[in-house]
Amino acid sequence: MTDLPAAFPSLTLKRAVGRRAERGHLWVFSNEVESLAGDPQPGDEVRVFSAKRRFLGMGLFSQSSMIRARIYSRQYDERLDEACVARRLRAARAYRESLGPLPHSYRLCHSEADLMPGLVVDVFGDQAVIQISTIAMERRRQTIVTALKDLLAPAAIVERSDIPYRRVEGMEERRGTLHGIPRNPCEVHENGATALADLIEGQKTGYFLDQVHNRSLAAPFFGGARVLDLFCYVGAWSIVAGVHGARETLGVDSSQPALDLAARGAAINGLDPERCRFLHSDVFAFLREQSARRESYDVIVLDPPALAKSKKDAAAALTAYRELNLRAMKLLRDGGLLVTCSCSHNVGADEFRAMLIQAAKDARADFTLAREGAQSPDHPIHLATPETAYLKAFFLRRRPRG
Repeated sequence: MTDLPAAFPSLTLKRAVGRRAERGHLWVFSNEVESLAGDPQPGDEVRVFSAKRRFLGMGLFSQSSMIRARIYSRQYDERLDEACVARRLRAARAYRESLGPLPHSYRLCHSEADLMPGLVVDVFGDQAVIQISTIAMERRRQTIVTALKDLLAPAAIVERSDIPYRRVEGMEERRGTLHGIPRNPCEVHENGATALADLIEGQKTGYFLDQVHNRSLAAPFFGGARVLDLFCYVGAWSIVAGVHGARETLGVDSSQPALDLAARGAAINGLDPERCRFLHSDVFAFLREQSARRESYDVIVLDPPALAKSKKDAAAALTAYRELNLRAMKLLRDGGLLVTCSCSHNVGADEFRAMLIQAAKDARADFTLAREGAQSPDHPIHLATPETAYLKAFFLRRRPRG
């Protein structure tokens, strides 16, 4: 372990507003900082102290973000050096192994929840995709790549750090190959089905692994059902539904490249293109058209992208969620299932549930909560940092009229 200098940089929190970190939260916001000792550079380690000078943890410093420090360790002398990065990634994989046999595709590292703030690593067979969002991880990119090569021996490592938040930390967006020659698109095996992911041009890291567990929860409802998959992206919900016996599936999305991959994925599974269809359309316009035609479905999956990028967007997002869910509820047959999701961490579970209650009232429909889901277990949630719990999934069964 590298010794820290006696005059190592430190943050001391304000007495009145710094209590969140004292309760275990991993973020220290700029307005919570009383004083900064030393001259830390962006991405440097700093010690974090309470107003009473109680040591709270080692943090990674940012000068430009509202999150002034992200805590990565409770050990007084632990630096995020090569050995620590390797230990963190080994521990992250050990946790995934504790969940059961490692699947073909899974999230290996989930940022703060794996004490690697600003780093996401998704594994797709023998390929890995990383996303770096903080200056601290940016400075440790090569260390991370080396640790992943040692841990996974991957055929390829792709970087998908093409996210706007990097600009907040003074960085340009990045995308490219860091190791090997990626196979793209690549197959993703989940829930007995095979889908395709575009690791280079697709959304996020190419595939939404956070919904794998929720699709397993929904699988028993698909047999013999007419399924509508809204914001279907590469068709994972539609393909899993088809493999699990859906009578008919229709996936709707505004991205033609994603729909092309969805159709190819369905073909890999031997699904009849007449019964597993994909439509290029704006979902809001599509729902209005379906209502006018009085269409109905046994299962509807509503899995939109994040509609609230920041807290100030939450009210507008809830309005959009309400319209989507109201229209979907009206298309659902008696006894049918609506799987409705939100990946906006700026919209809390209680707010989302209250919106659903109002939408059901406006739809003049009665629902029971069959199940409630969250992100897959390989996307762990840090107990004291609610921002790490972002995905809400409500399984709503429409009660028969009368």
